[in-house]
Formats: sequence, C-alpha cells, structure tokens
Amino acid sequence: VEQTVSRFLPNVMTYRALDSLGVANPQLKLQLEGGVSFALQRLYAQQKAEGGWGWFVQDESNSLTTAYALIGLVEAQSSGFPVDDNVIANAQNFLRTSFIVPDLSQPTWRLNRQAFILYALARSGAGDVSRTANLFDVRERLDNYSKAFLALTLNLINPADTSRTDTLMSDLVNAAVLSATGAHWQEKERDYWNWNTDTRTTAIVLSAL
Repeated sequence: VEQTVSRFLPNVMTYRALDSLGVANPQLKLQLEGGVSFALQRLYAQQKAEGGWGWFVQDESNSLTTAYALIGLVEAQSSGFPVDDNVIANAQNFLRTSFIVPDLSQPTWRLNRQAFILYALARSGAGDVSRTANLFDVRERLDNYSKAFLALTLNLINPADTSRTDTLMSDLVNAAVLSATGAHWQEKERDYWNWNTDTRTTAIVLSAL
C-alpha cells in the first residue's frame, strides 16, 4: 500500500504542476491520469471494512499506512481527480480509533505516530483541536519531524492562531544543525516505527517553515 501511494502521489504533483504552469503535454497528462486512476482503484479494493489499510493487503489495518493513504487520496481529490468521499470518511473514522493518551507511559514513537495521524486528519479537513492541543503539551518528548507535523496541523486548523506554532517553530530553528554547506535537522535516534530518517526530518521541517 505504501508503494502504491508513493508511486501515484508524485504523479498527482506532476499533474498539478503541468496545470499550474500551463504546460501542454497531452500524452504525459494522459499517462498521469491513467496511473493515478489505477492507483485509486487499487486503494479502493484494498481498503478494509473498518476503513484502514495494512502494509500488505493481507495484513491488519495500520494507522501509519492509513494516514499516508489518506493524504494521497486528499491530494488526488484536490487536484481534480474523482475520489470517493466514503473512502476518505472511512479512513478518517479508522484513524480516530487509533488515538492514544499522550502521557509518560507512551514511548516516543507512539507520540510521533499520533502527530502524523493528526496531521493527516487535518489535511483531509477533519482536524482534532483537543487532541492536537494535548499533544502540544508534551512537545518536549516529540522528535523534530513530529514537532514540524504538529506545527503544520495547528496551522491547518487555525492559521490565525500562531501562539503554539511560534513556539514549535522556535524550537525547530534552535535545533537546526548549521555547517559551512548549509543547515539540516537530525534526530537523537532514528524512528524506524514511523519510516523516518534525518533527510525526511529536514524535508518536513522545511515544509513547516
């Protein structure tokens, strides 16, 4: 499922770029449309009854995979592709069942996972204000990339309220690793549970900035 999304999401962005730049390439556009349509049908077929997706079709639903698939579906829809609203709603409902209470008993990777789930929900128009605020209260335990996801989520929920995002962005700016060749961000430990690397952290922080 991850590979399906990772293939069609760049196609969606390419499709969007062609339209926004007014580039006329009918053959490429047709190929992109076909690739995205095929991927959407594959996701529809592999969505489980409770609304989630597993890593593989035979696996149990996984919150990380489902959140990633939800982002892909929403991006396709916002680019003009017809996406079944029920598929999106079912994915949102599944993700709502995966929330944890962000307390000291939870390992960091679970807190990081919650930040990504909240971001996916907010990006799909279903932001959760109270759970996002609760996660902000334990932000010291989040990895840098999760702080960036949390800032993006808060901005999606209410762009006018910058009190929390300013705090998060200040933390991230202070965490930048500066060198003669530029700046990057790195984590104390690699979060294998959530597909993260220092390169990905840097990309997500840049997106938030």
